[in-house]
Amino acid sequence: MLKLLLPIDGSERSKQSIDWIEKRYNPSDVQVTLLIVREDLDYLRSKEQFEEAKKEVLPILHESSEILEGFDVKKEVRFGRAGEEILSYAEDYDIDTIVMTKSTKSGWVSTIGSVTTHVVKYAKSIVVIVPESMKK
Repeated sequence: MLKLLLPIDGSERSKQSIDWIEKRYNPSDVQVTLLIVREDLDYLRSKEQFEEAKKEVLPILHESSEILEGFDVKKEVRFGRAGEEILSYAEDYDIDTIVMTKSTKSGWVSTIGSVTTHVVKYAKSIVVIVPESMKK
C-alpha cells in the first residue's frame, strides 16, 4: 500500500491537494496521512496546553478526512517548524509521497512557498506539488 503524506492548514489551496488525491488514487491502494503542523505555539509548556492546541485543529482534520471518504486516513498534529516536522514524519513513517500545494503568495515566491521549498530540497521521498489553479 502506498503511503501518502498531505500537510494541510485548512486553506482552500490545501483542499485542492485533497481533491487531487481523491481523483488520482484508488482508496484501496493508498493510506493518506493528513498532517497539521502548529508553528505558532512557542508558549506551550504543559501536556494540557498541548492537548488544547491539538483540539483547536481537529475540526480541520475531520473536515478534510470527510472529503476522502472511503480512504484509509490517519490524522496527525505536530508542533514545531513545518518543513522539519513534515520531513521528520515522512522519514519516521516511511512515507512514499508527500503531496503539497503551491503557495498563494505573490511575487517571486509565487512558484512555491518556503515550507514546500524546504521539503522539496531535503525530502527522501517523492514530493508532488499540486498547482493552485488545478483543472478538475
